[in-house]
Amino acid sequence: MANELDDVGGMAFPFRIDPQTGGVSWATGADKLRQNIRVLIGTRHGERPMLRDFGTRVHSLVHEPNDGVLADLVRTQLQQALLTWEPRVLVLGADVTHAEGELRVRLRYAPTNEPSPDELVLVLP
Repeated sequence: MANELDDVGGMAFPFRIDPQTGGVSWATGADKLRQNIRVLIGTRHGERPMLRDFGTRVHSLVHEPNDGVLADLVRTQLQQALLTWEPRVLVLGADVTHAEGELRVRLRYAPTNEPSPDELVLVLP
C-alpha cells in the first residue's frame, strides 16, 4: 500500500534547477512536507495577496523583549498556523529557548499518517 505522504510533491523550496535533469527541482514525501512547514513559518501574516490569513505573526514580534512571554507567543503562533494550514501535521511540541539576540525553536511534529516523528530547528532573529 502506498504511503499518503509519498504522494505529496511539488516544486522544491527554495526554487532551483536540478543539475541532473536540467529541469525544475521537485521534492516529495517528508522533504516536501518539511519545506511546506518552512514556507508557512517564513511567510508573514497578510503577505500573500490572495490568501491573507496564510503565515504567522512571528515576524511582527521582532522588537519585543526576548523573554518567556515572547517564547510563549512564538510557540502559540507556530502551533496555530500549523493547525490551520498544514492538516497533514500533528504538532507534538515546540520548545523555545531564548538567548541574547535570537530565539531558537525546536518544533517536533509527526505526519498524521506516519508513526515516526520529525523535527525542525528554527532560529529567529
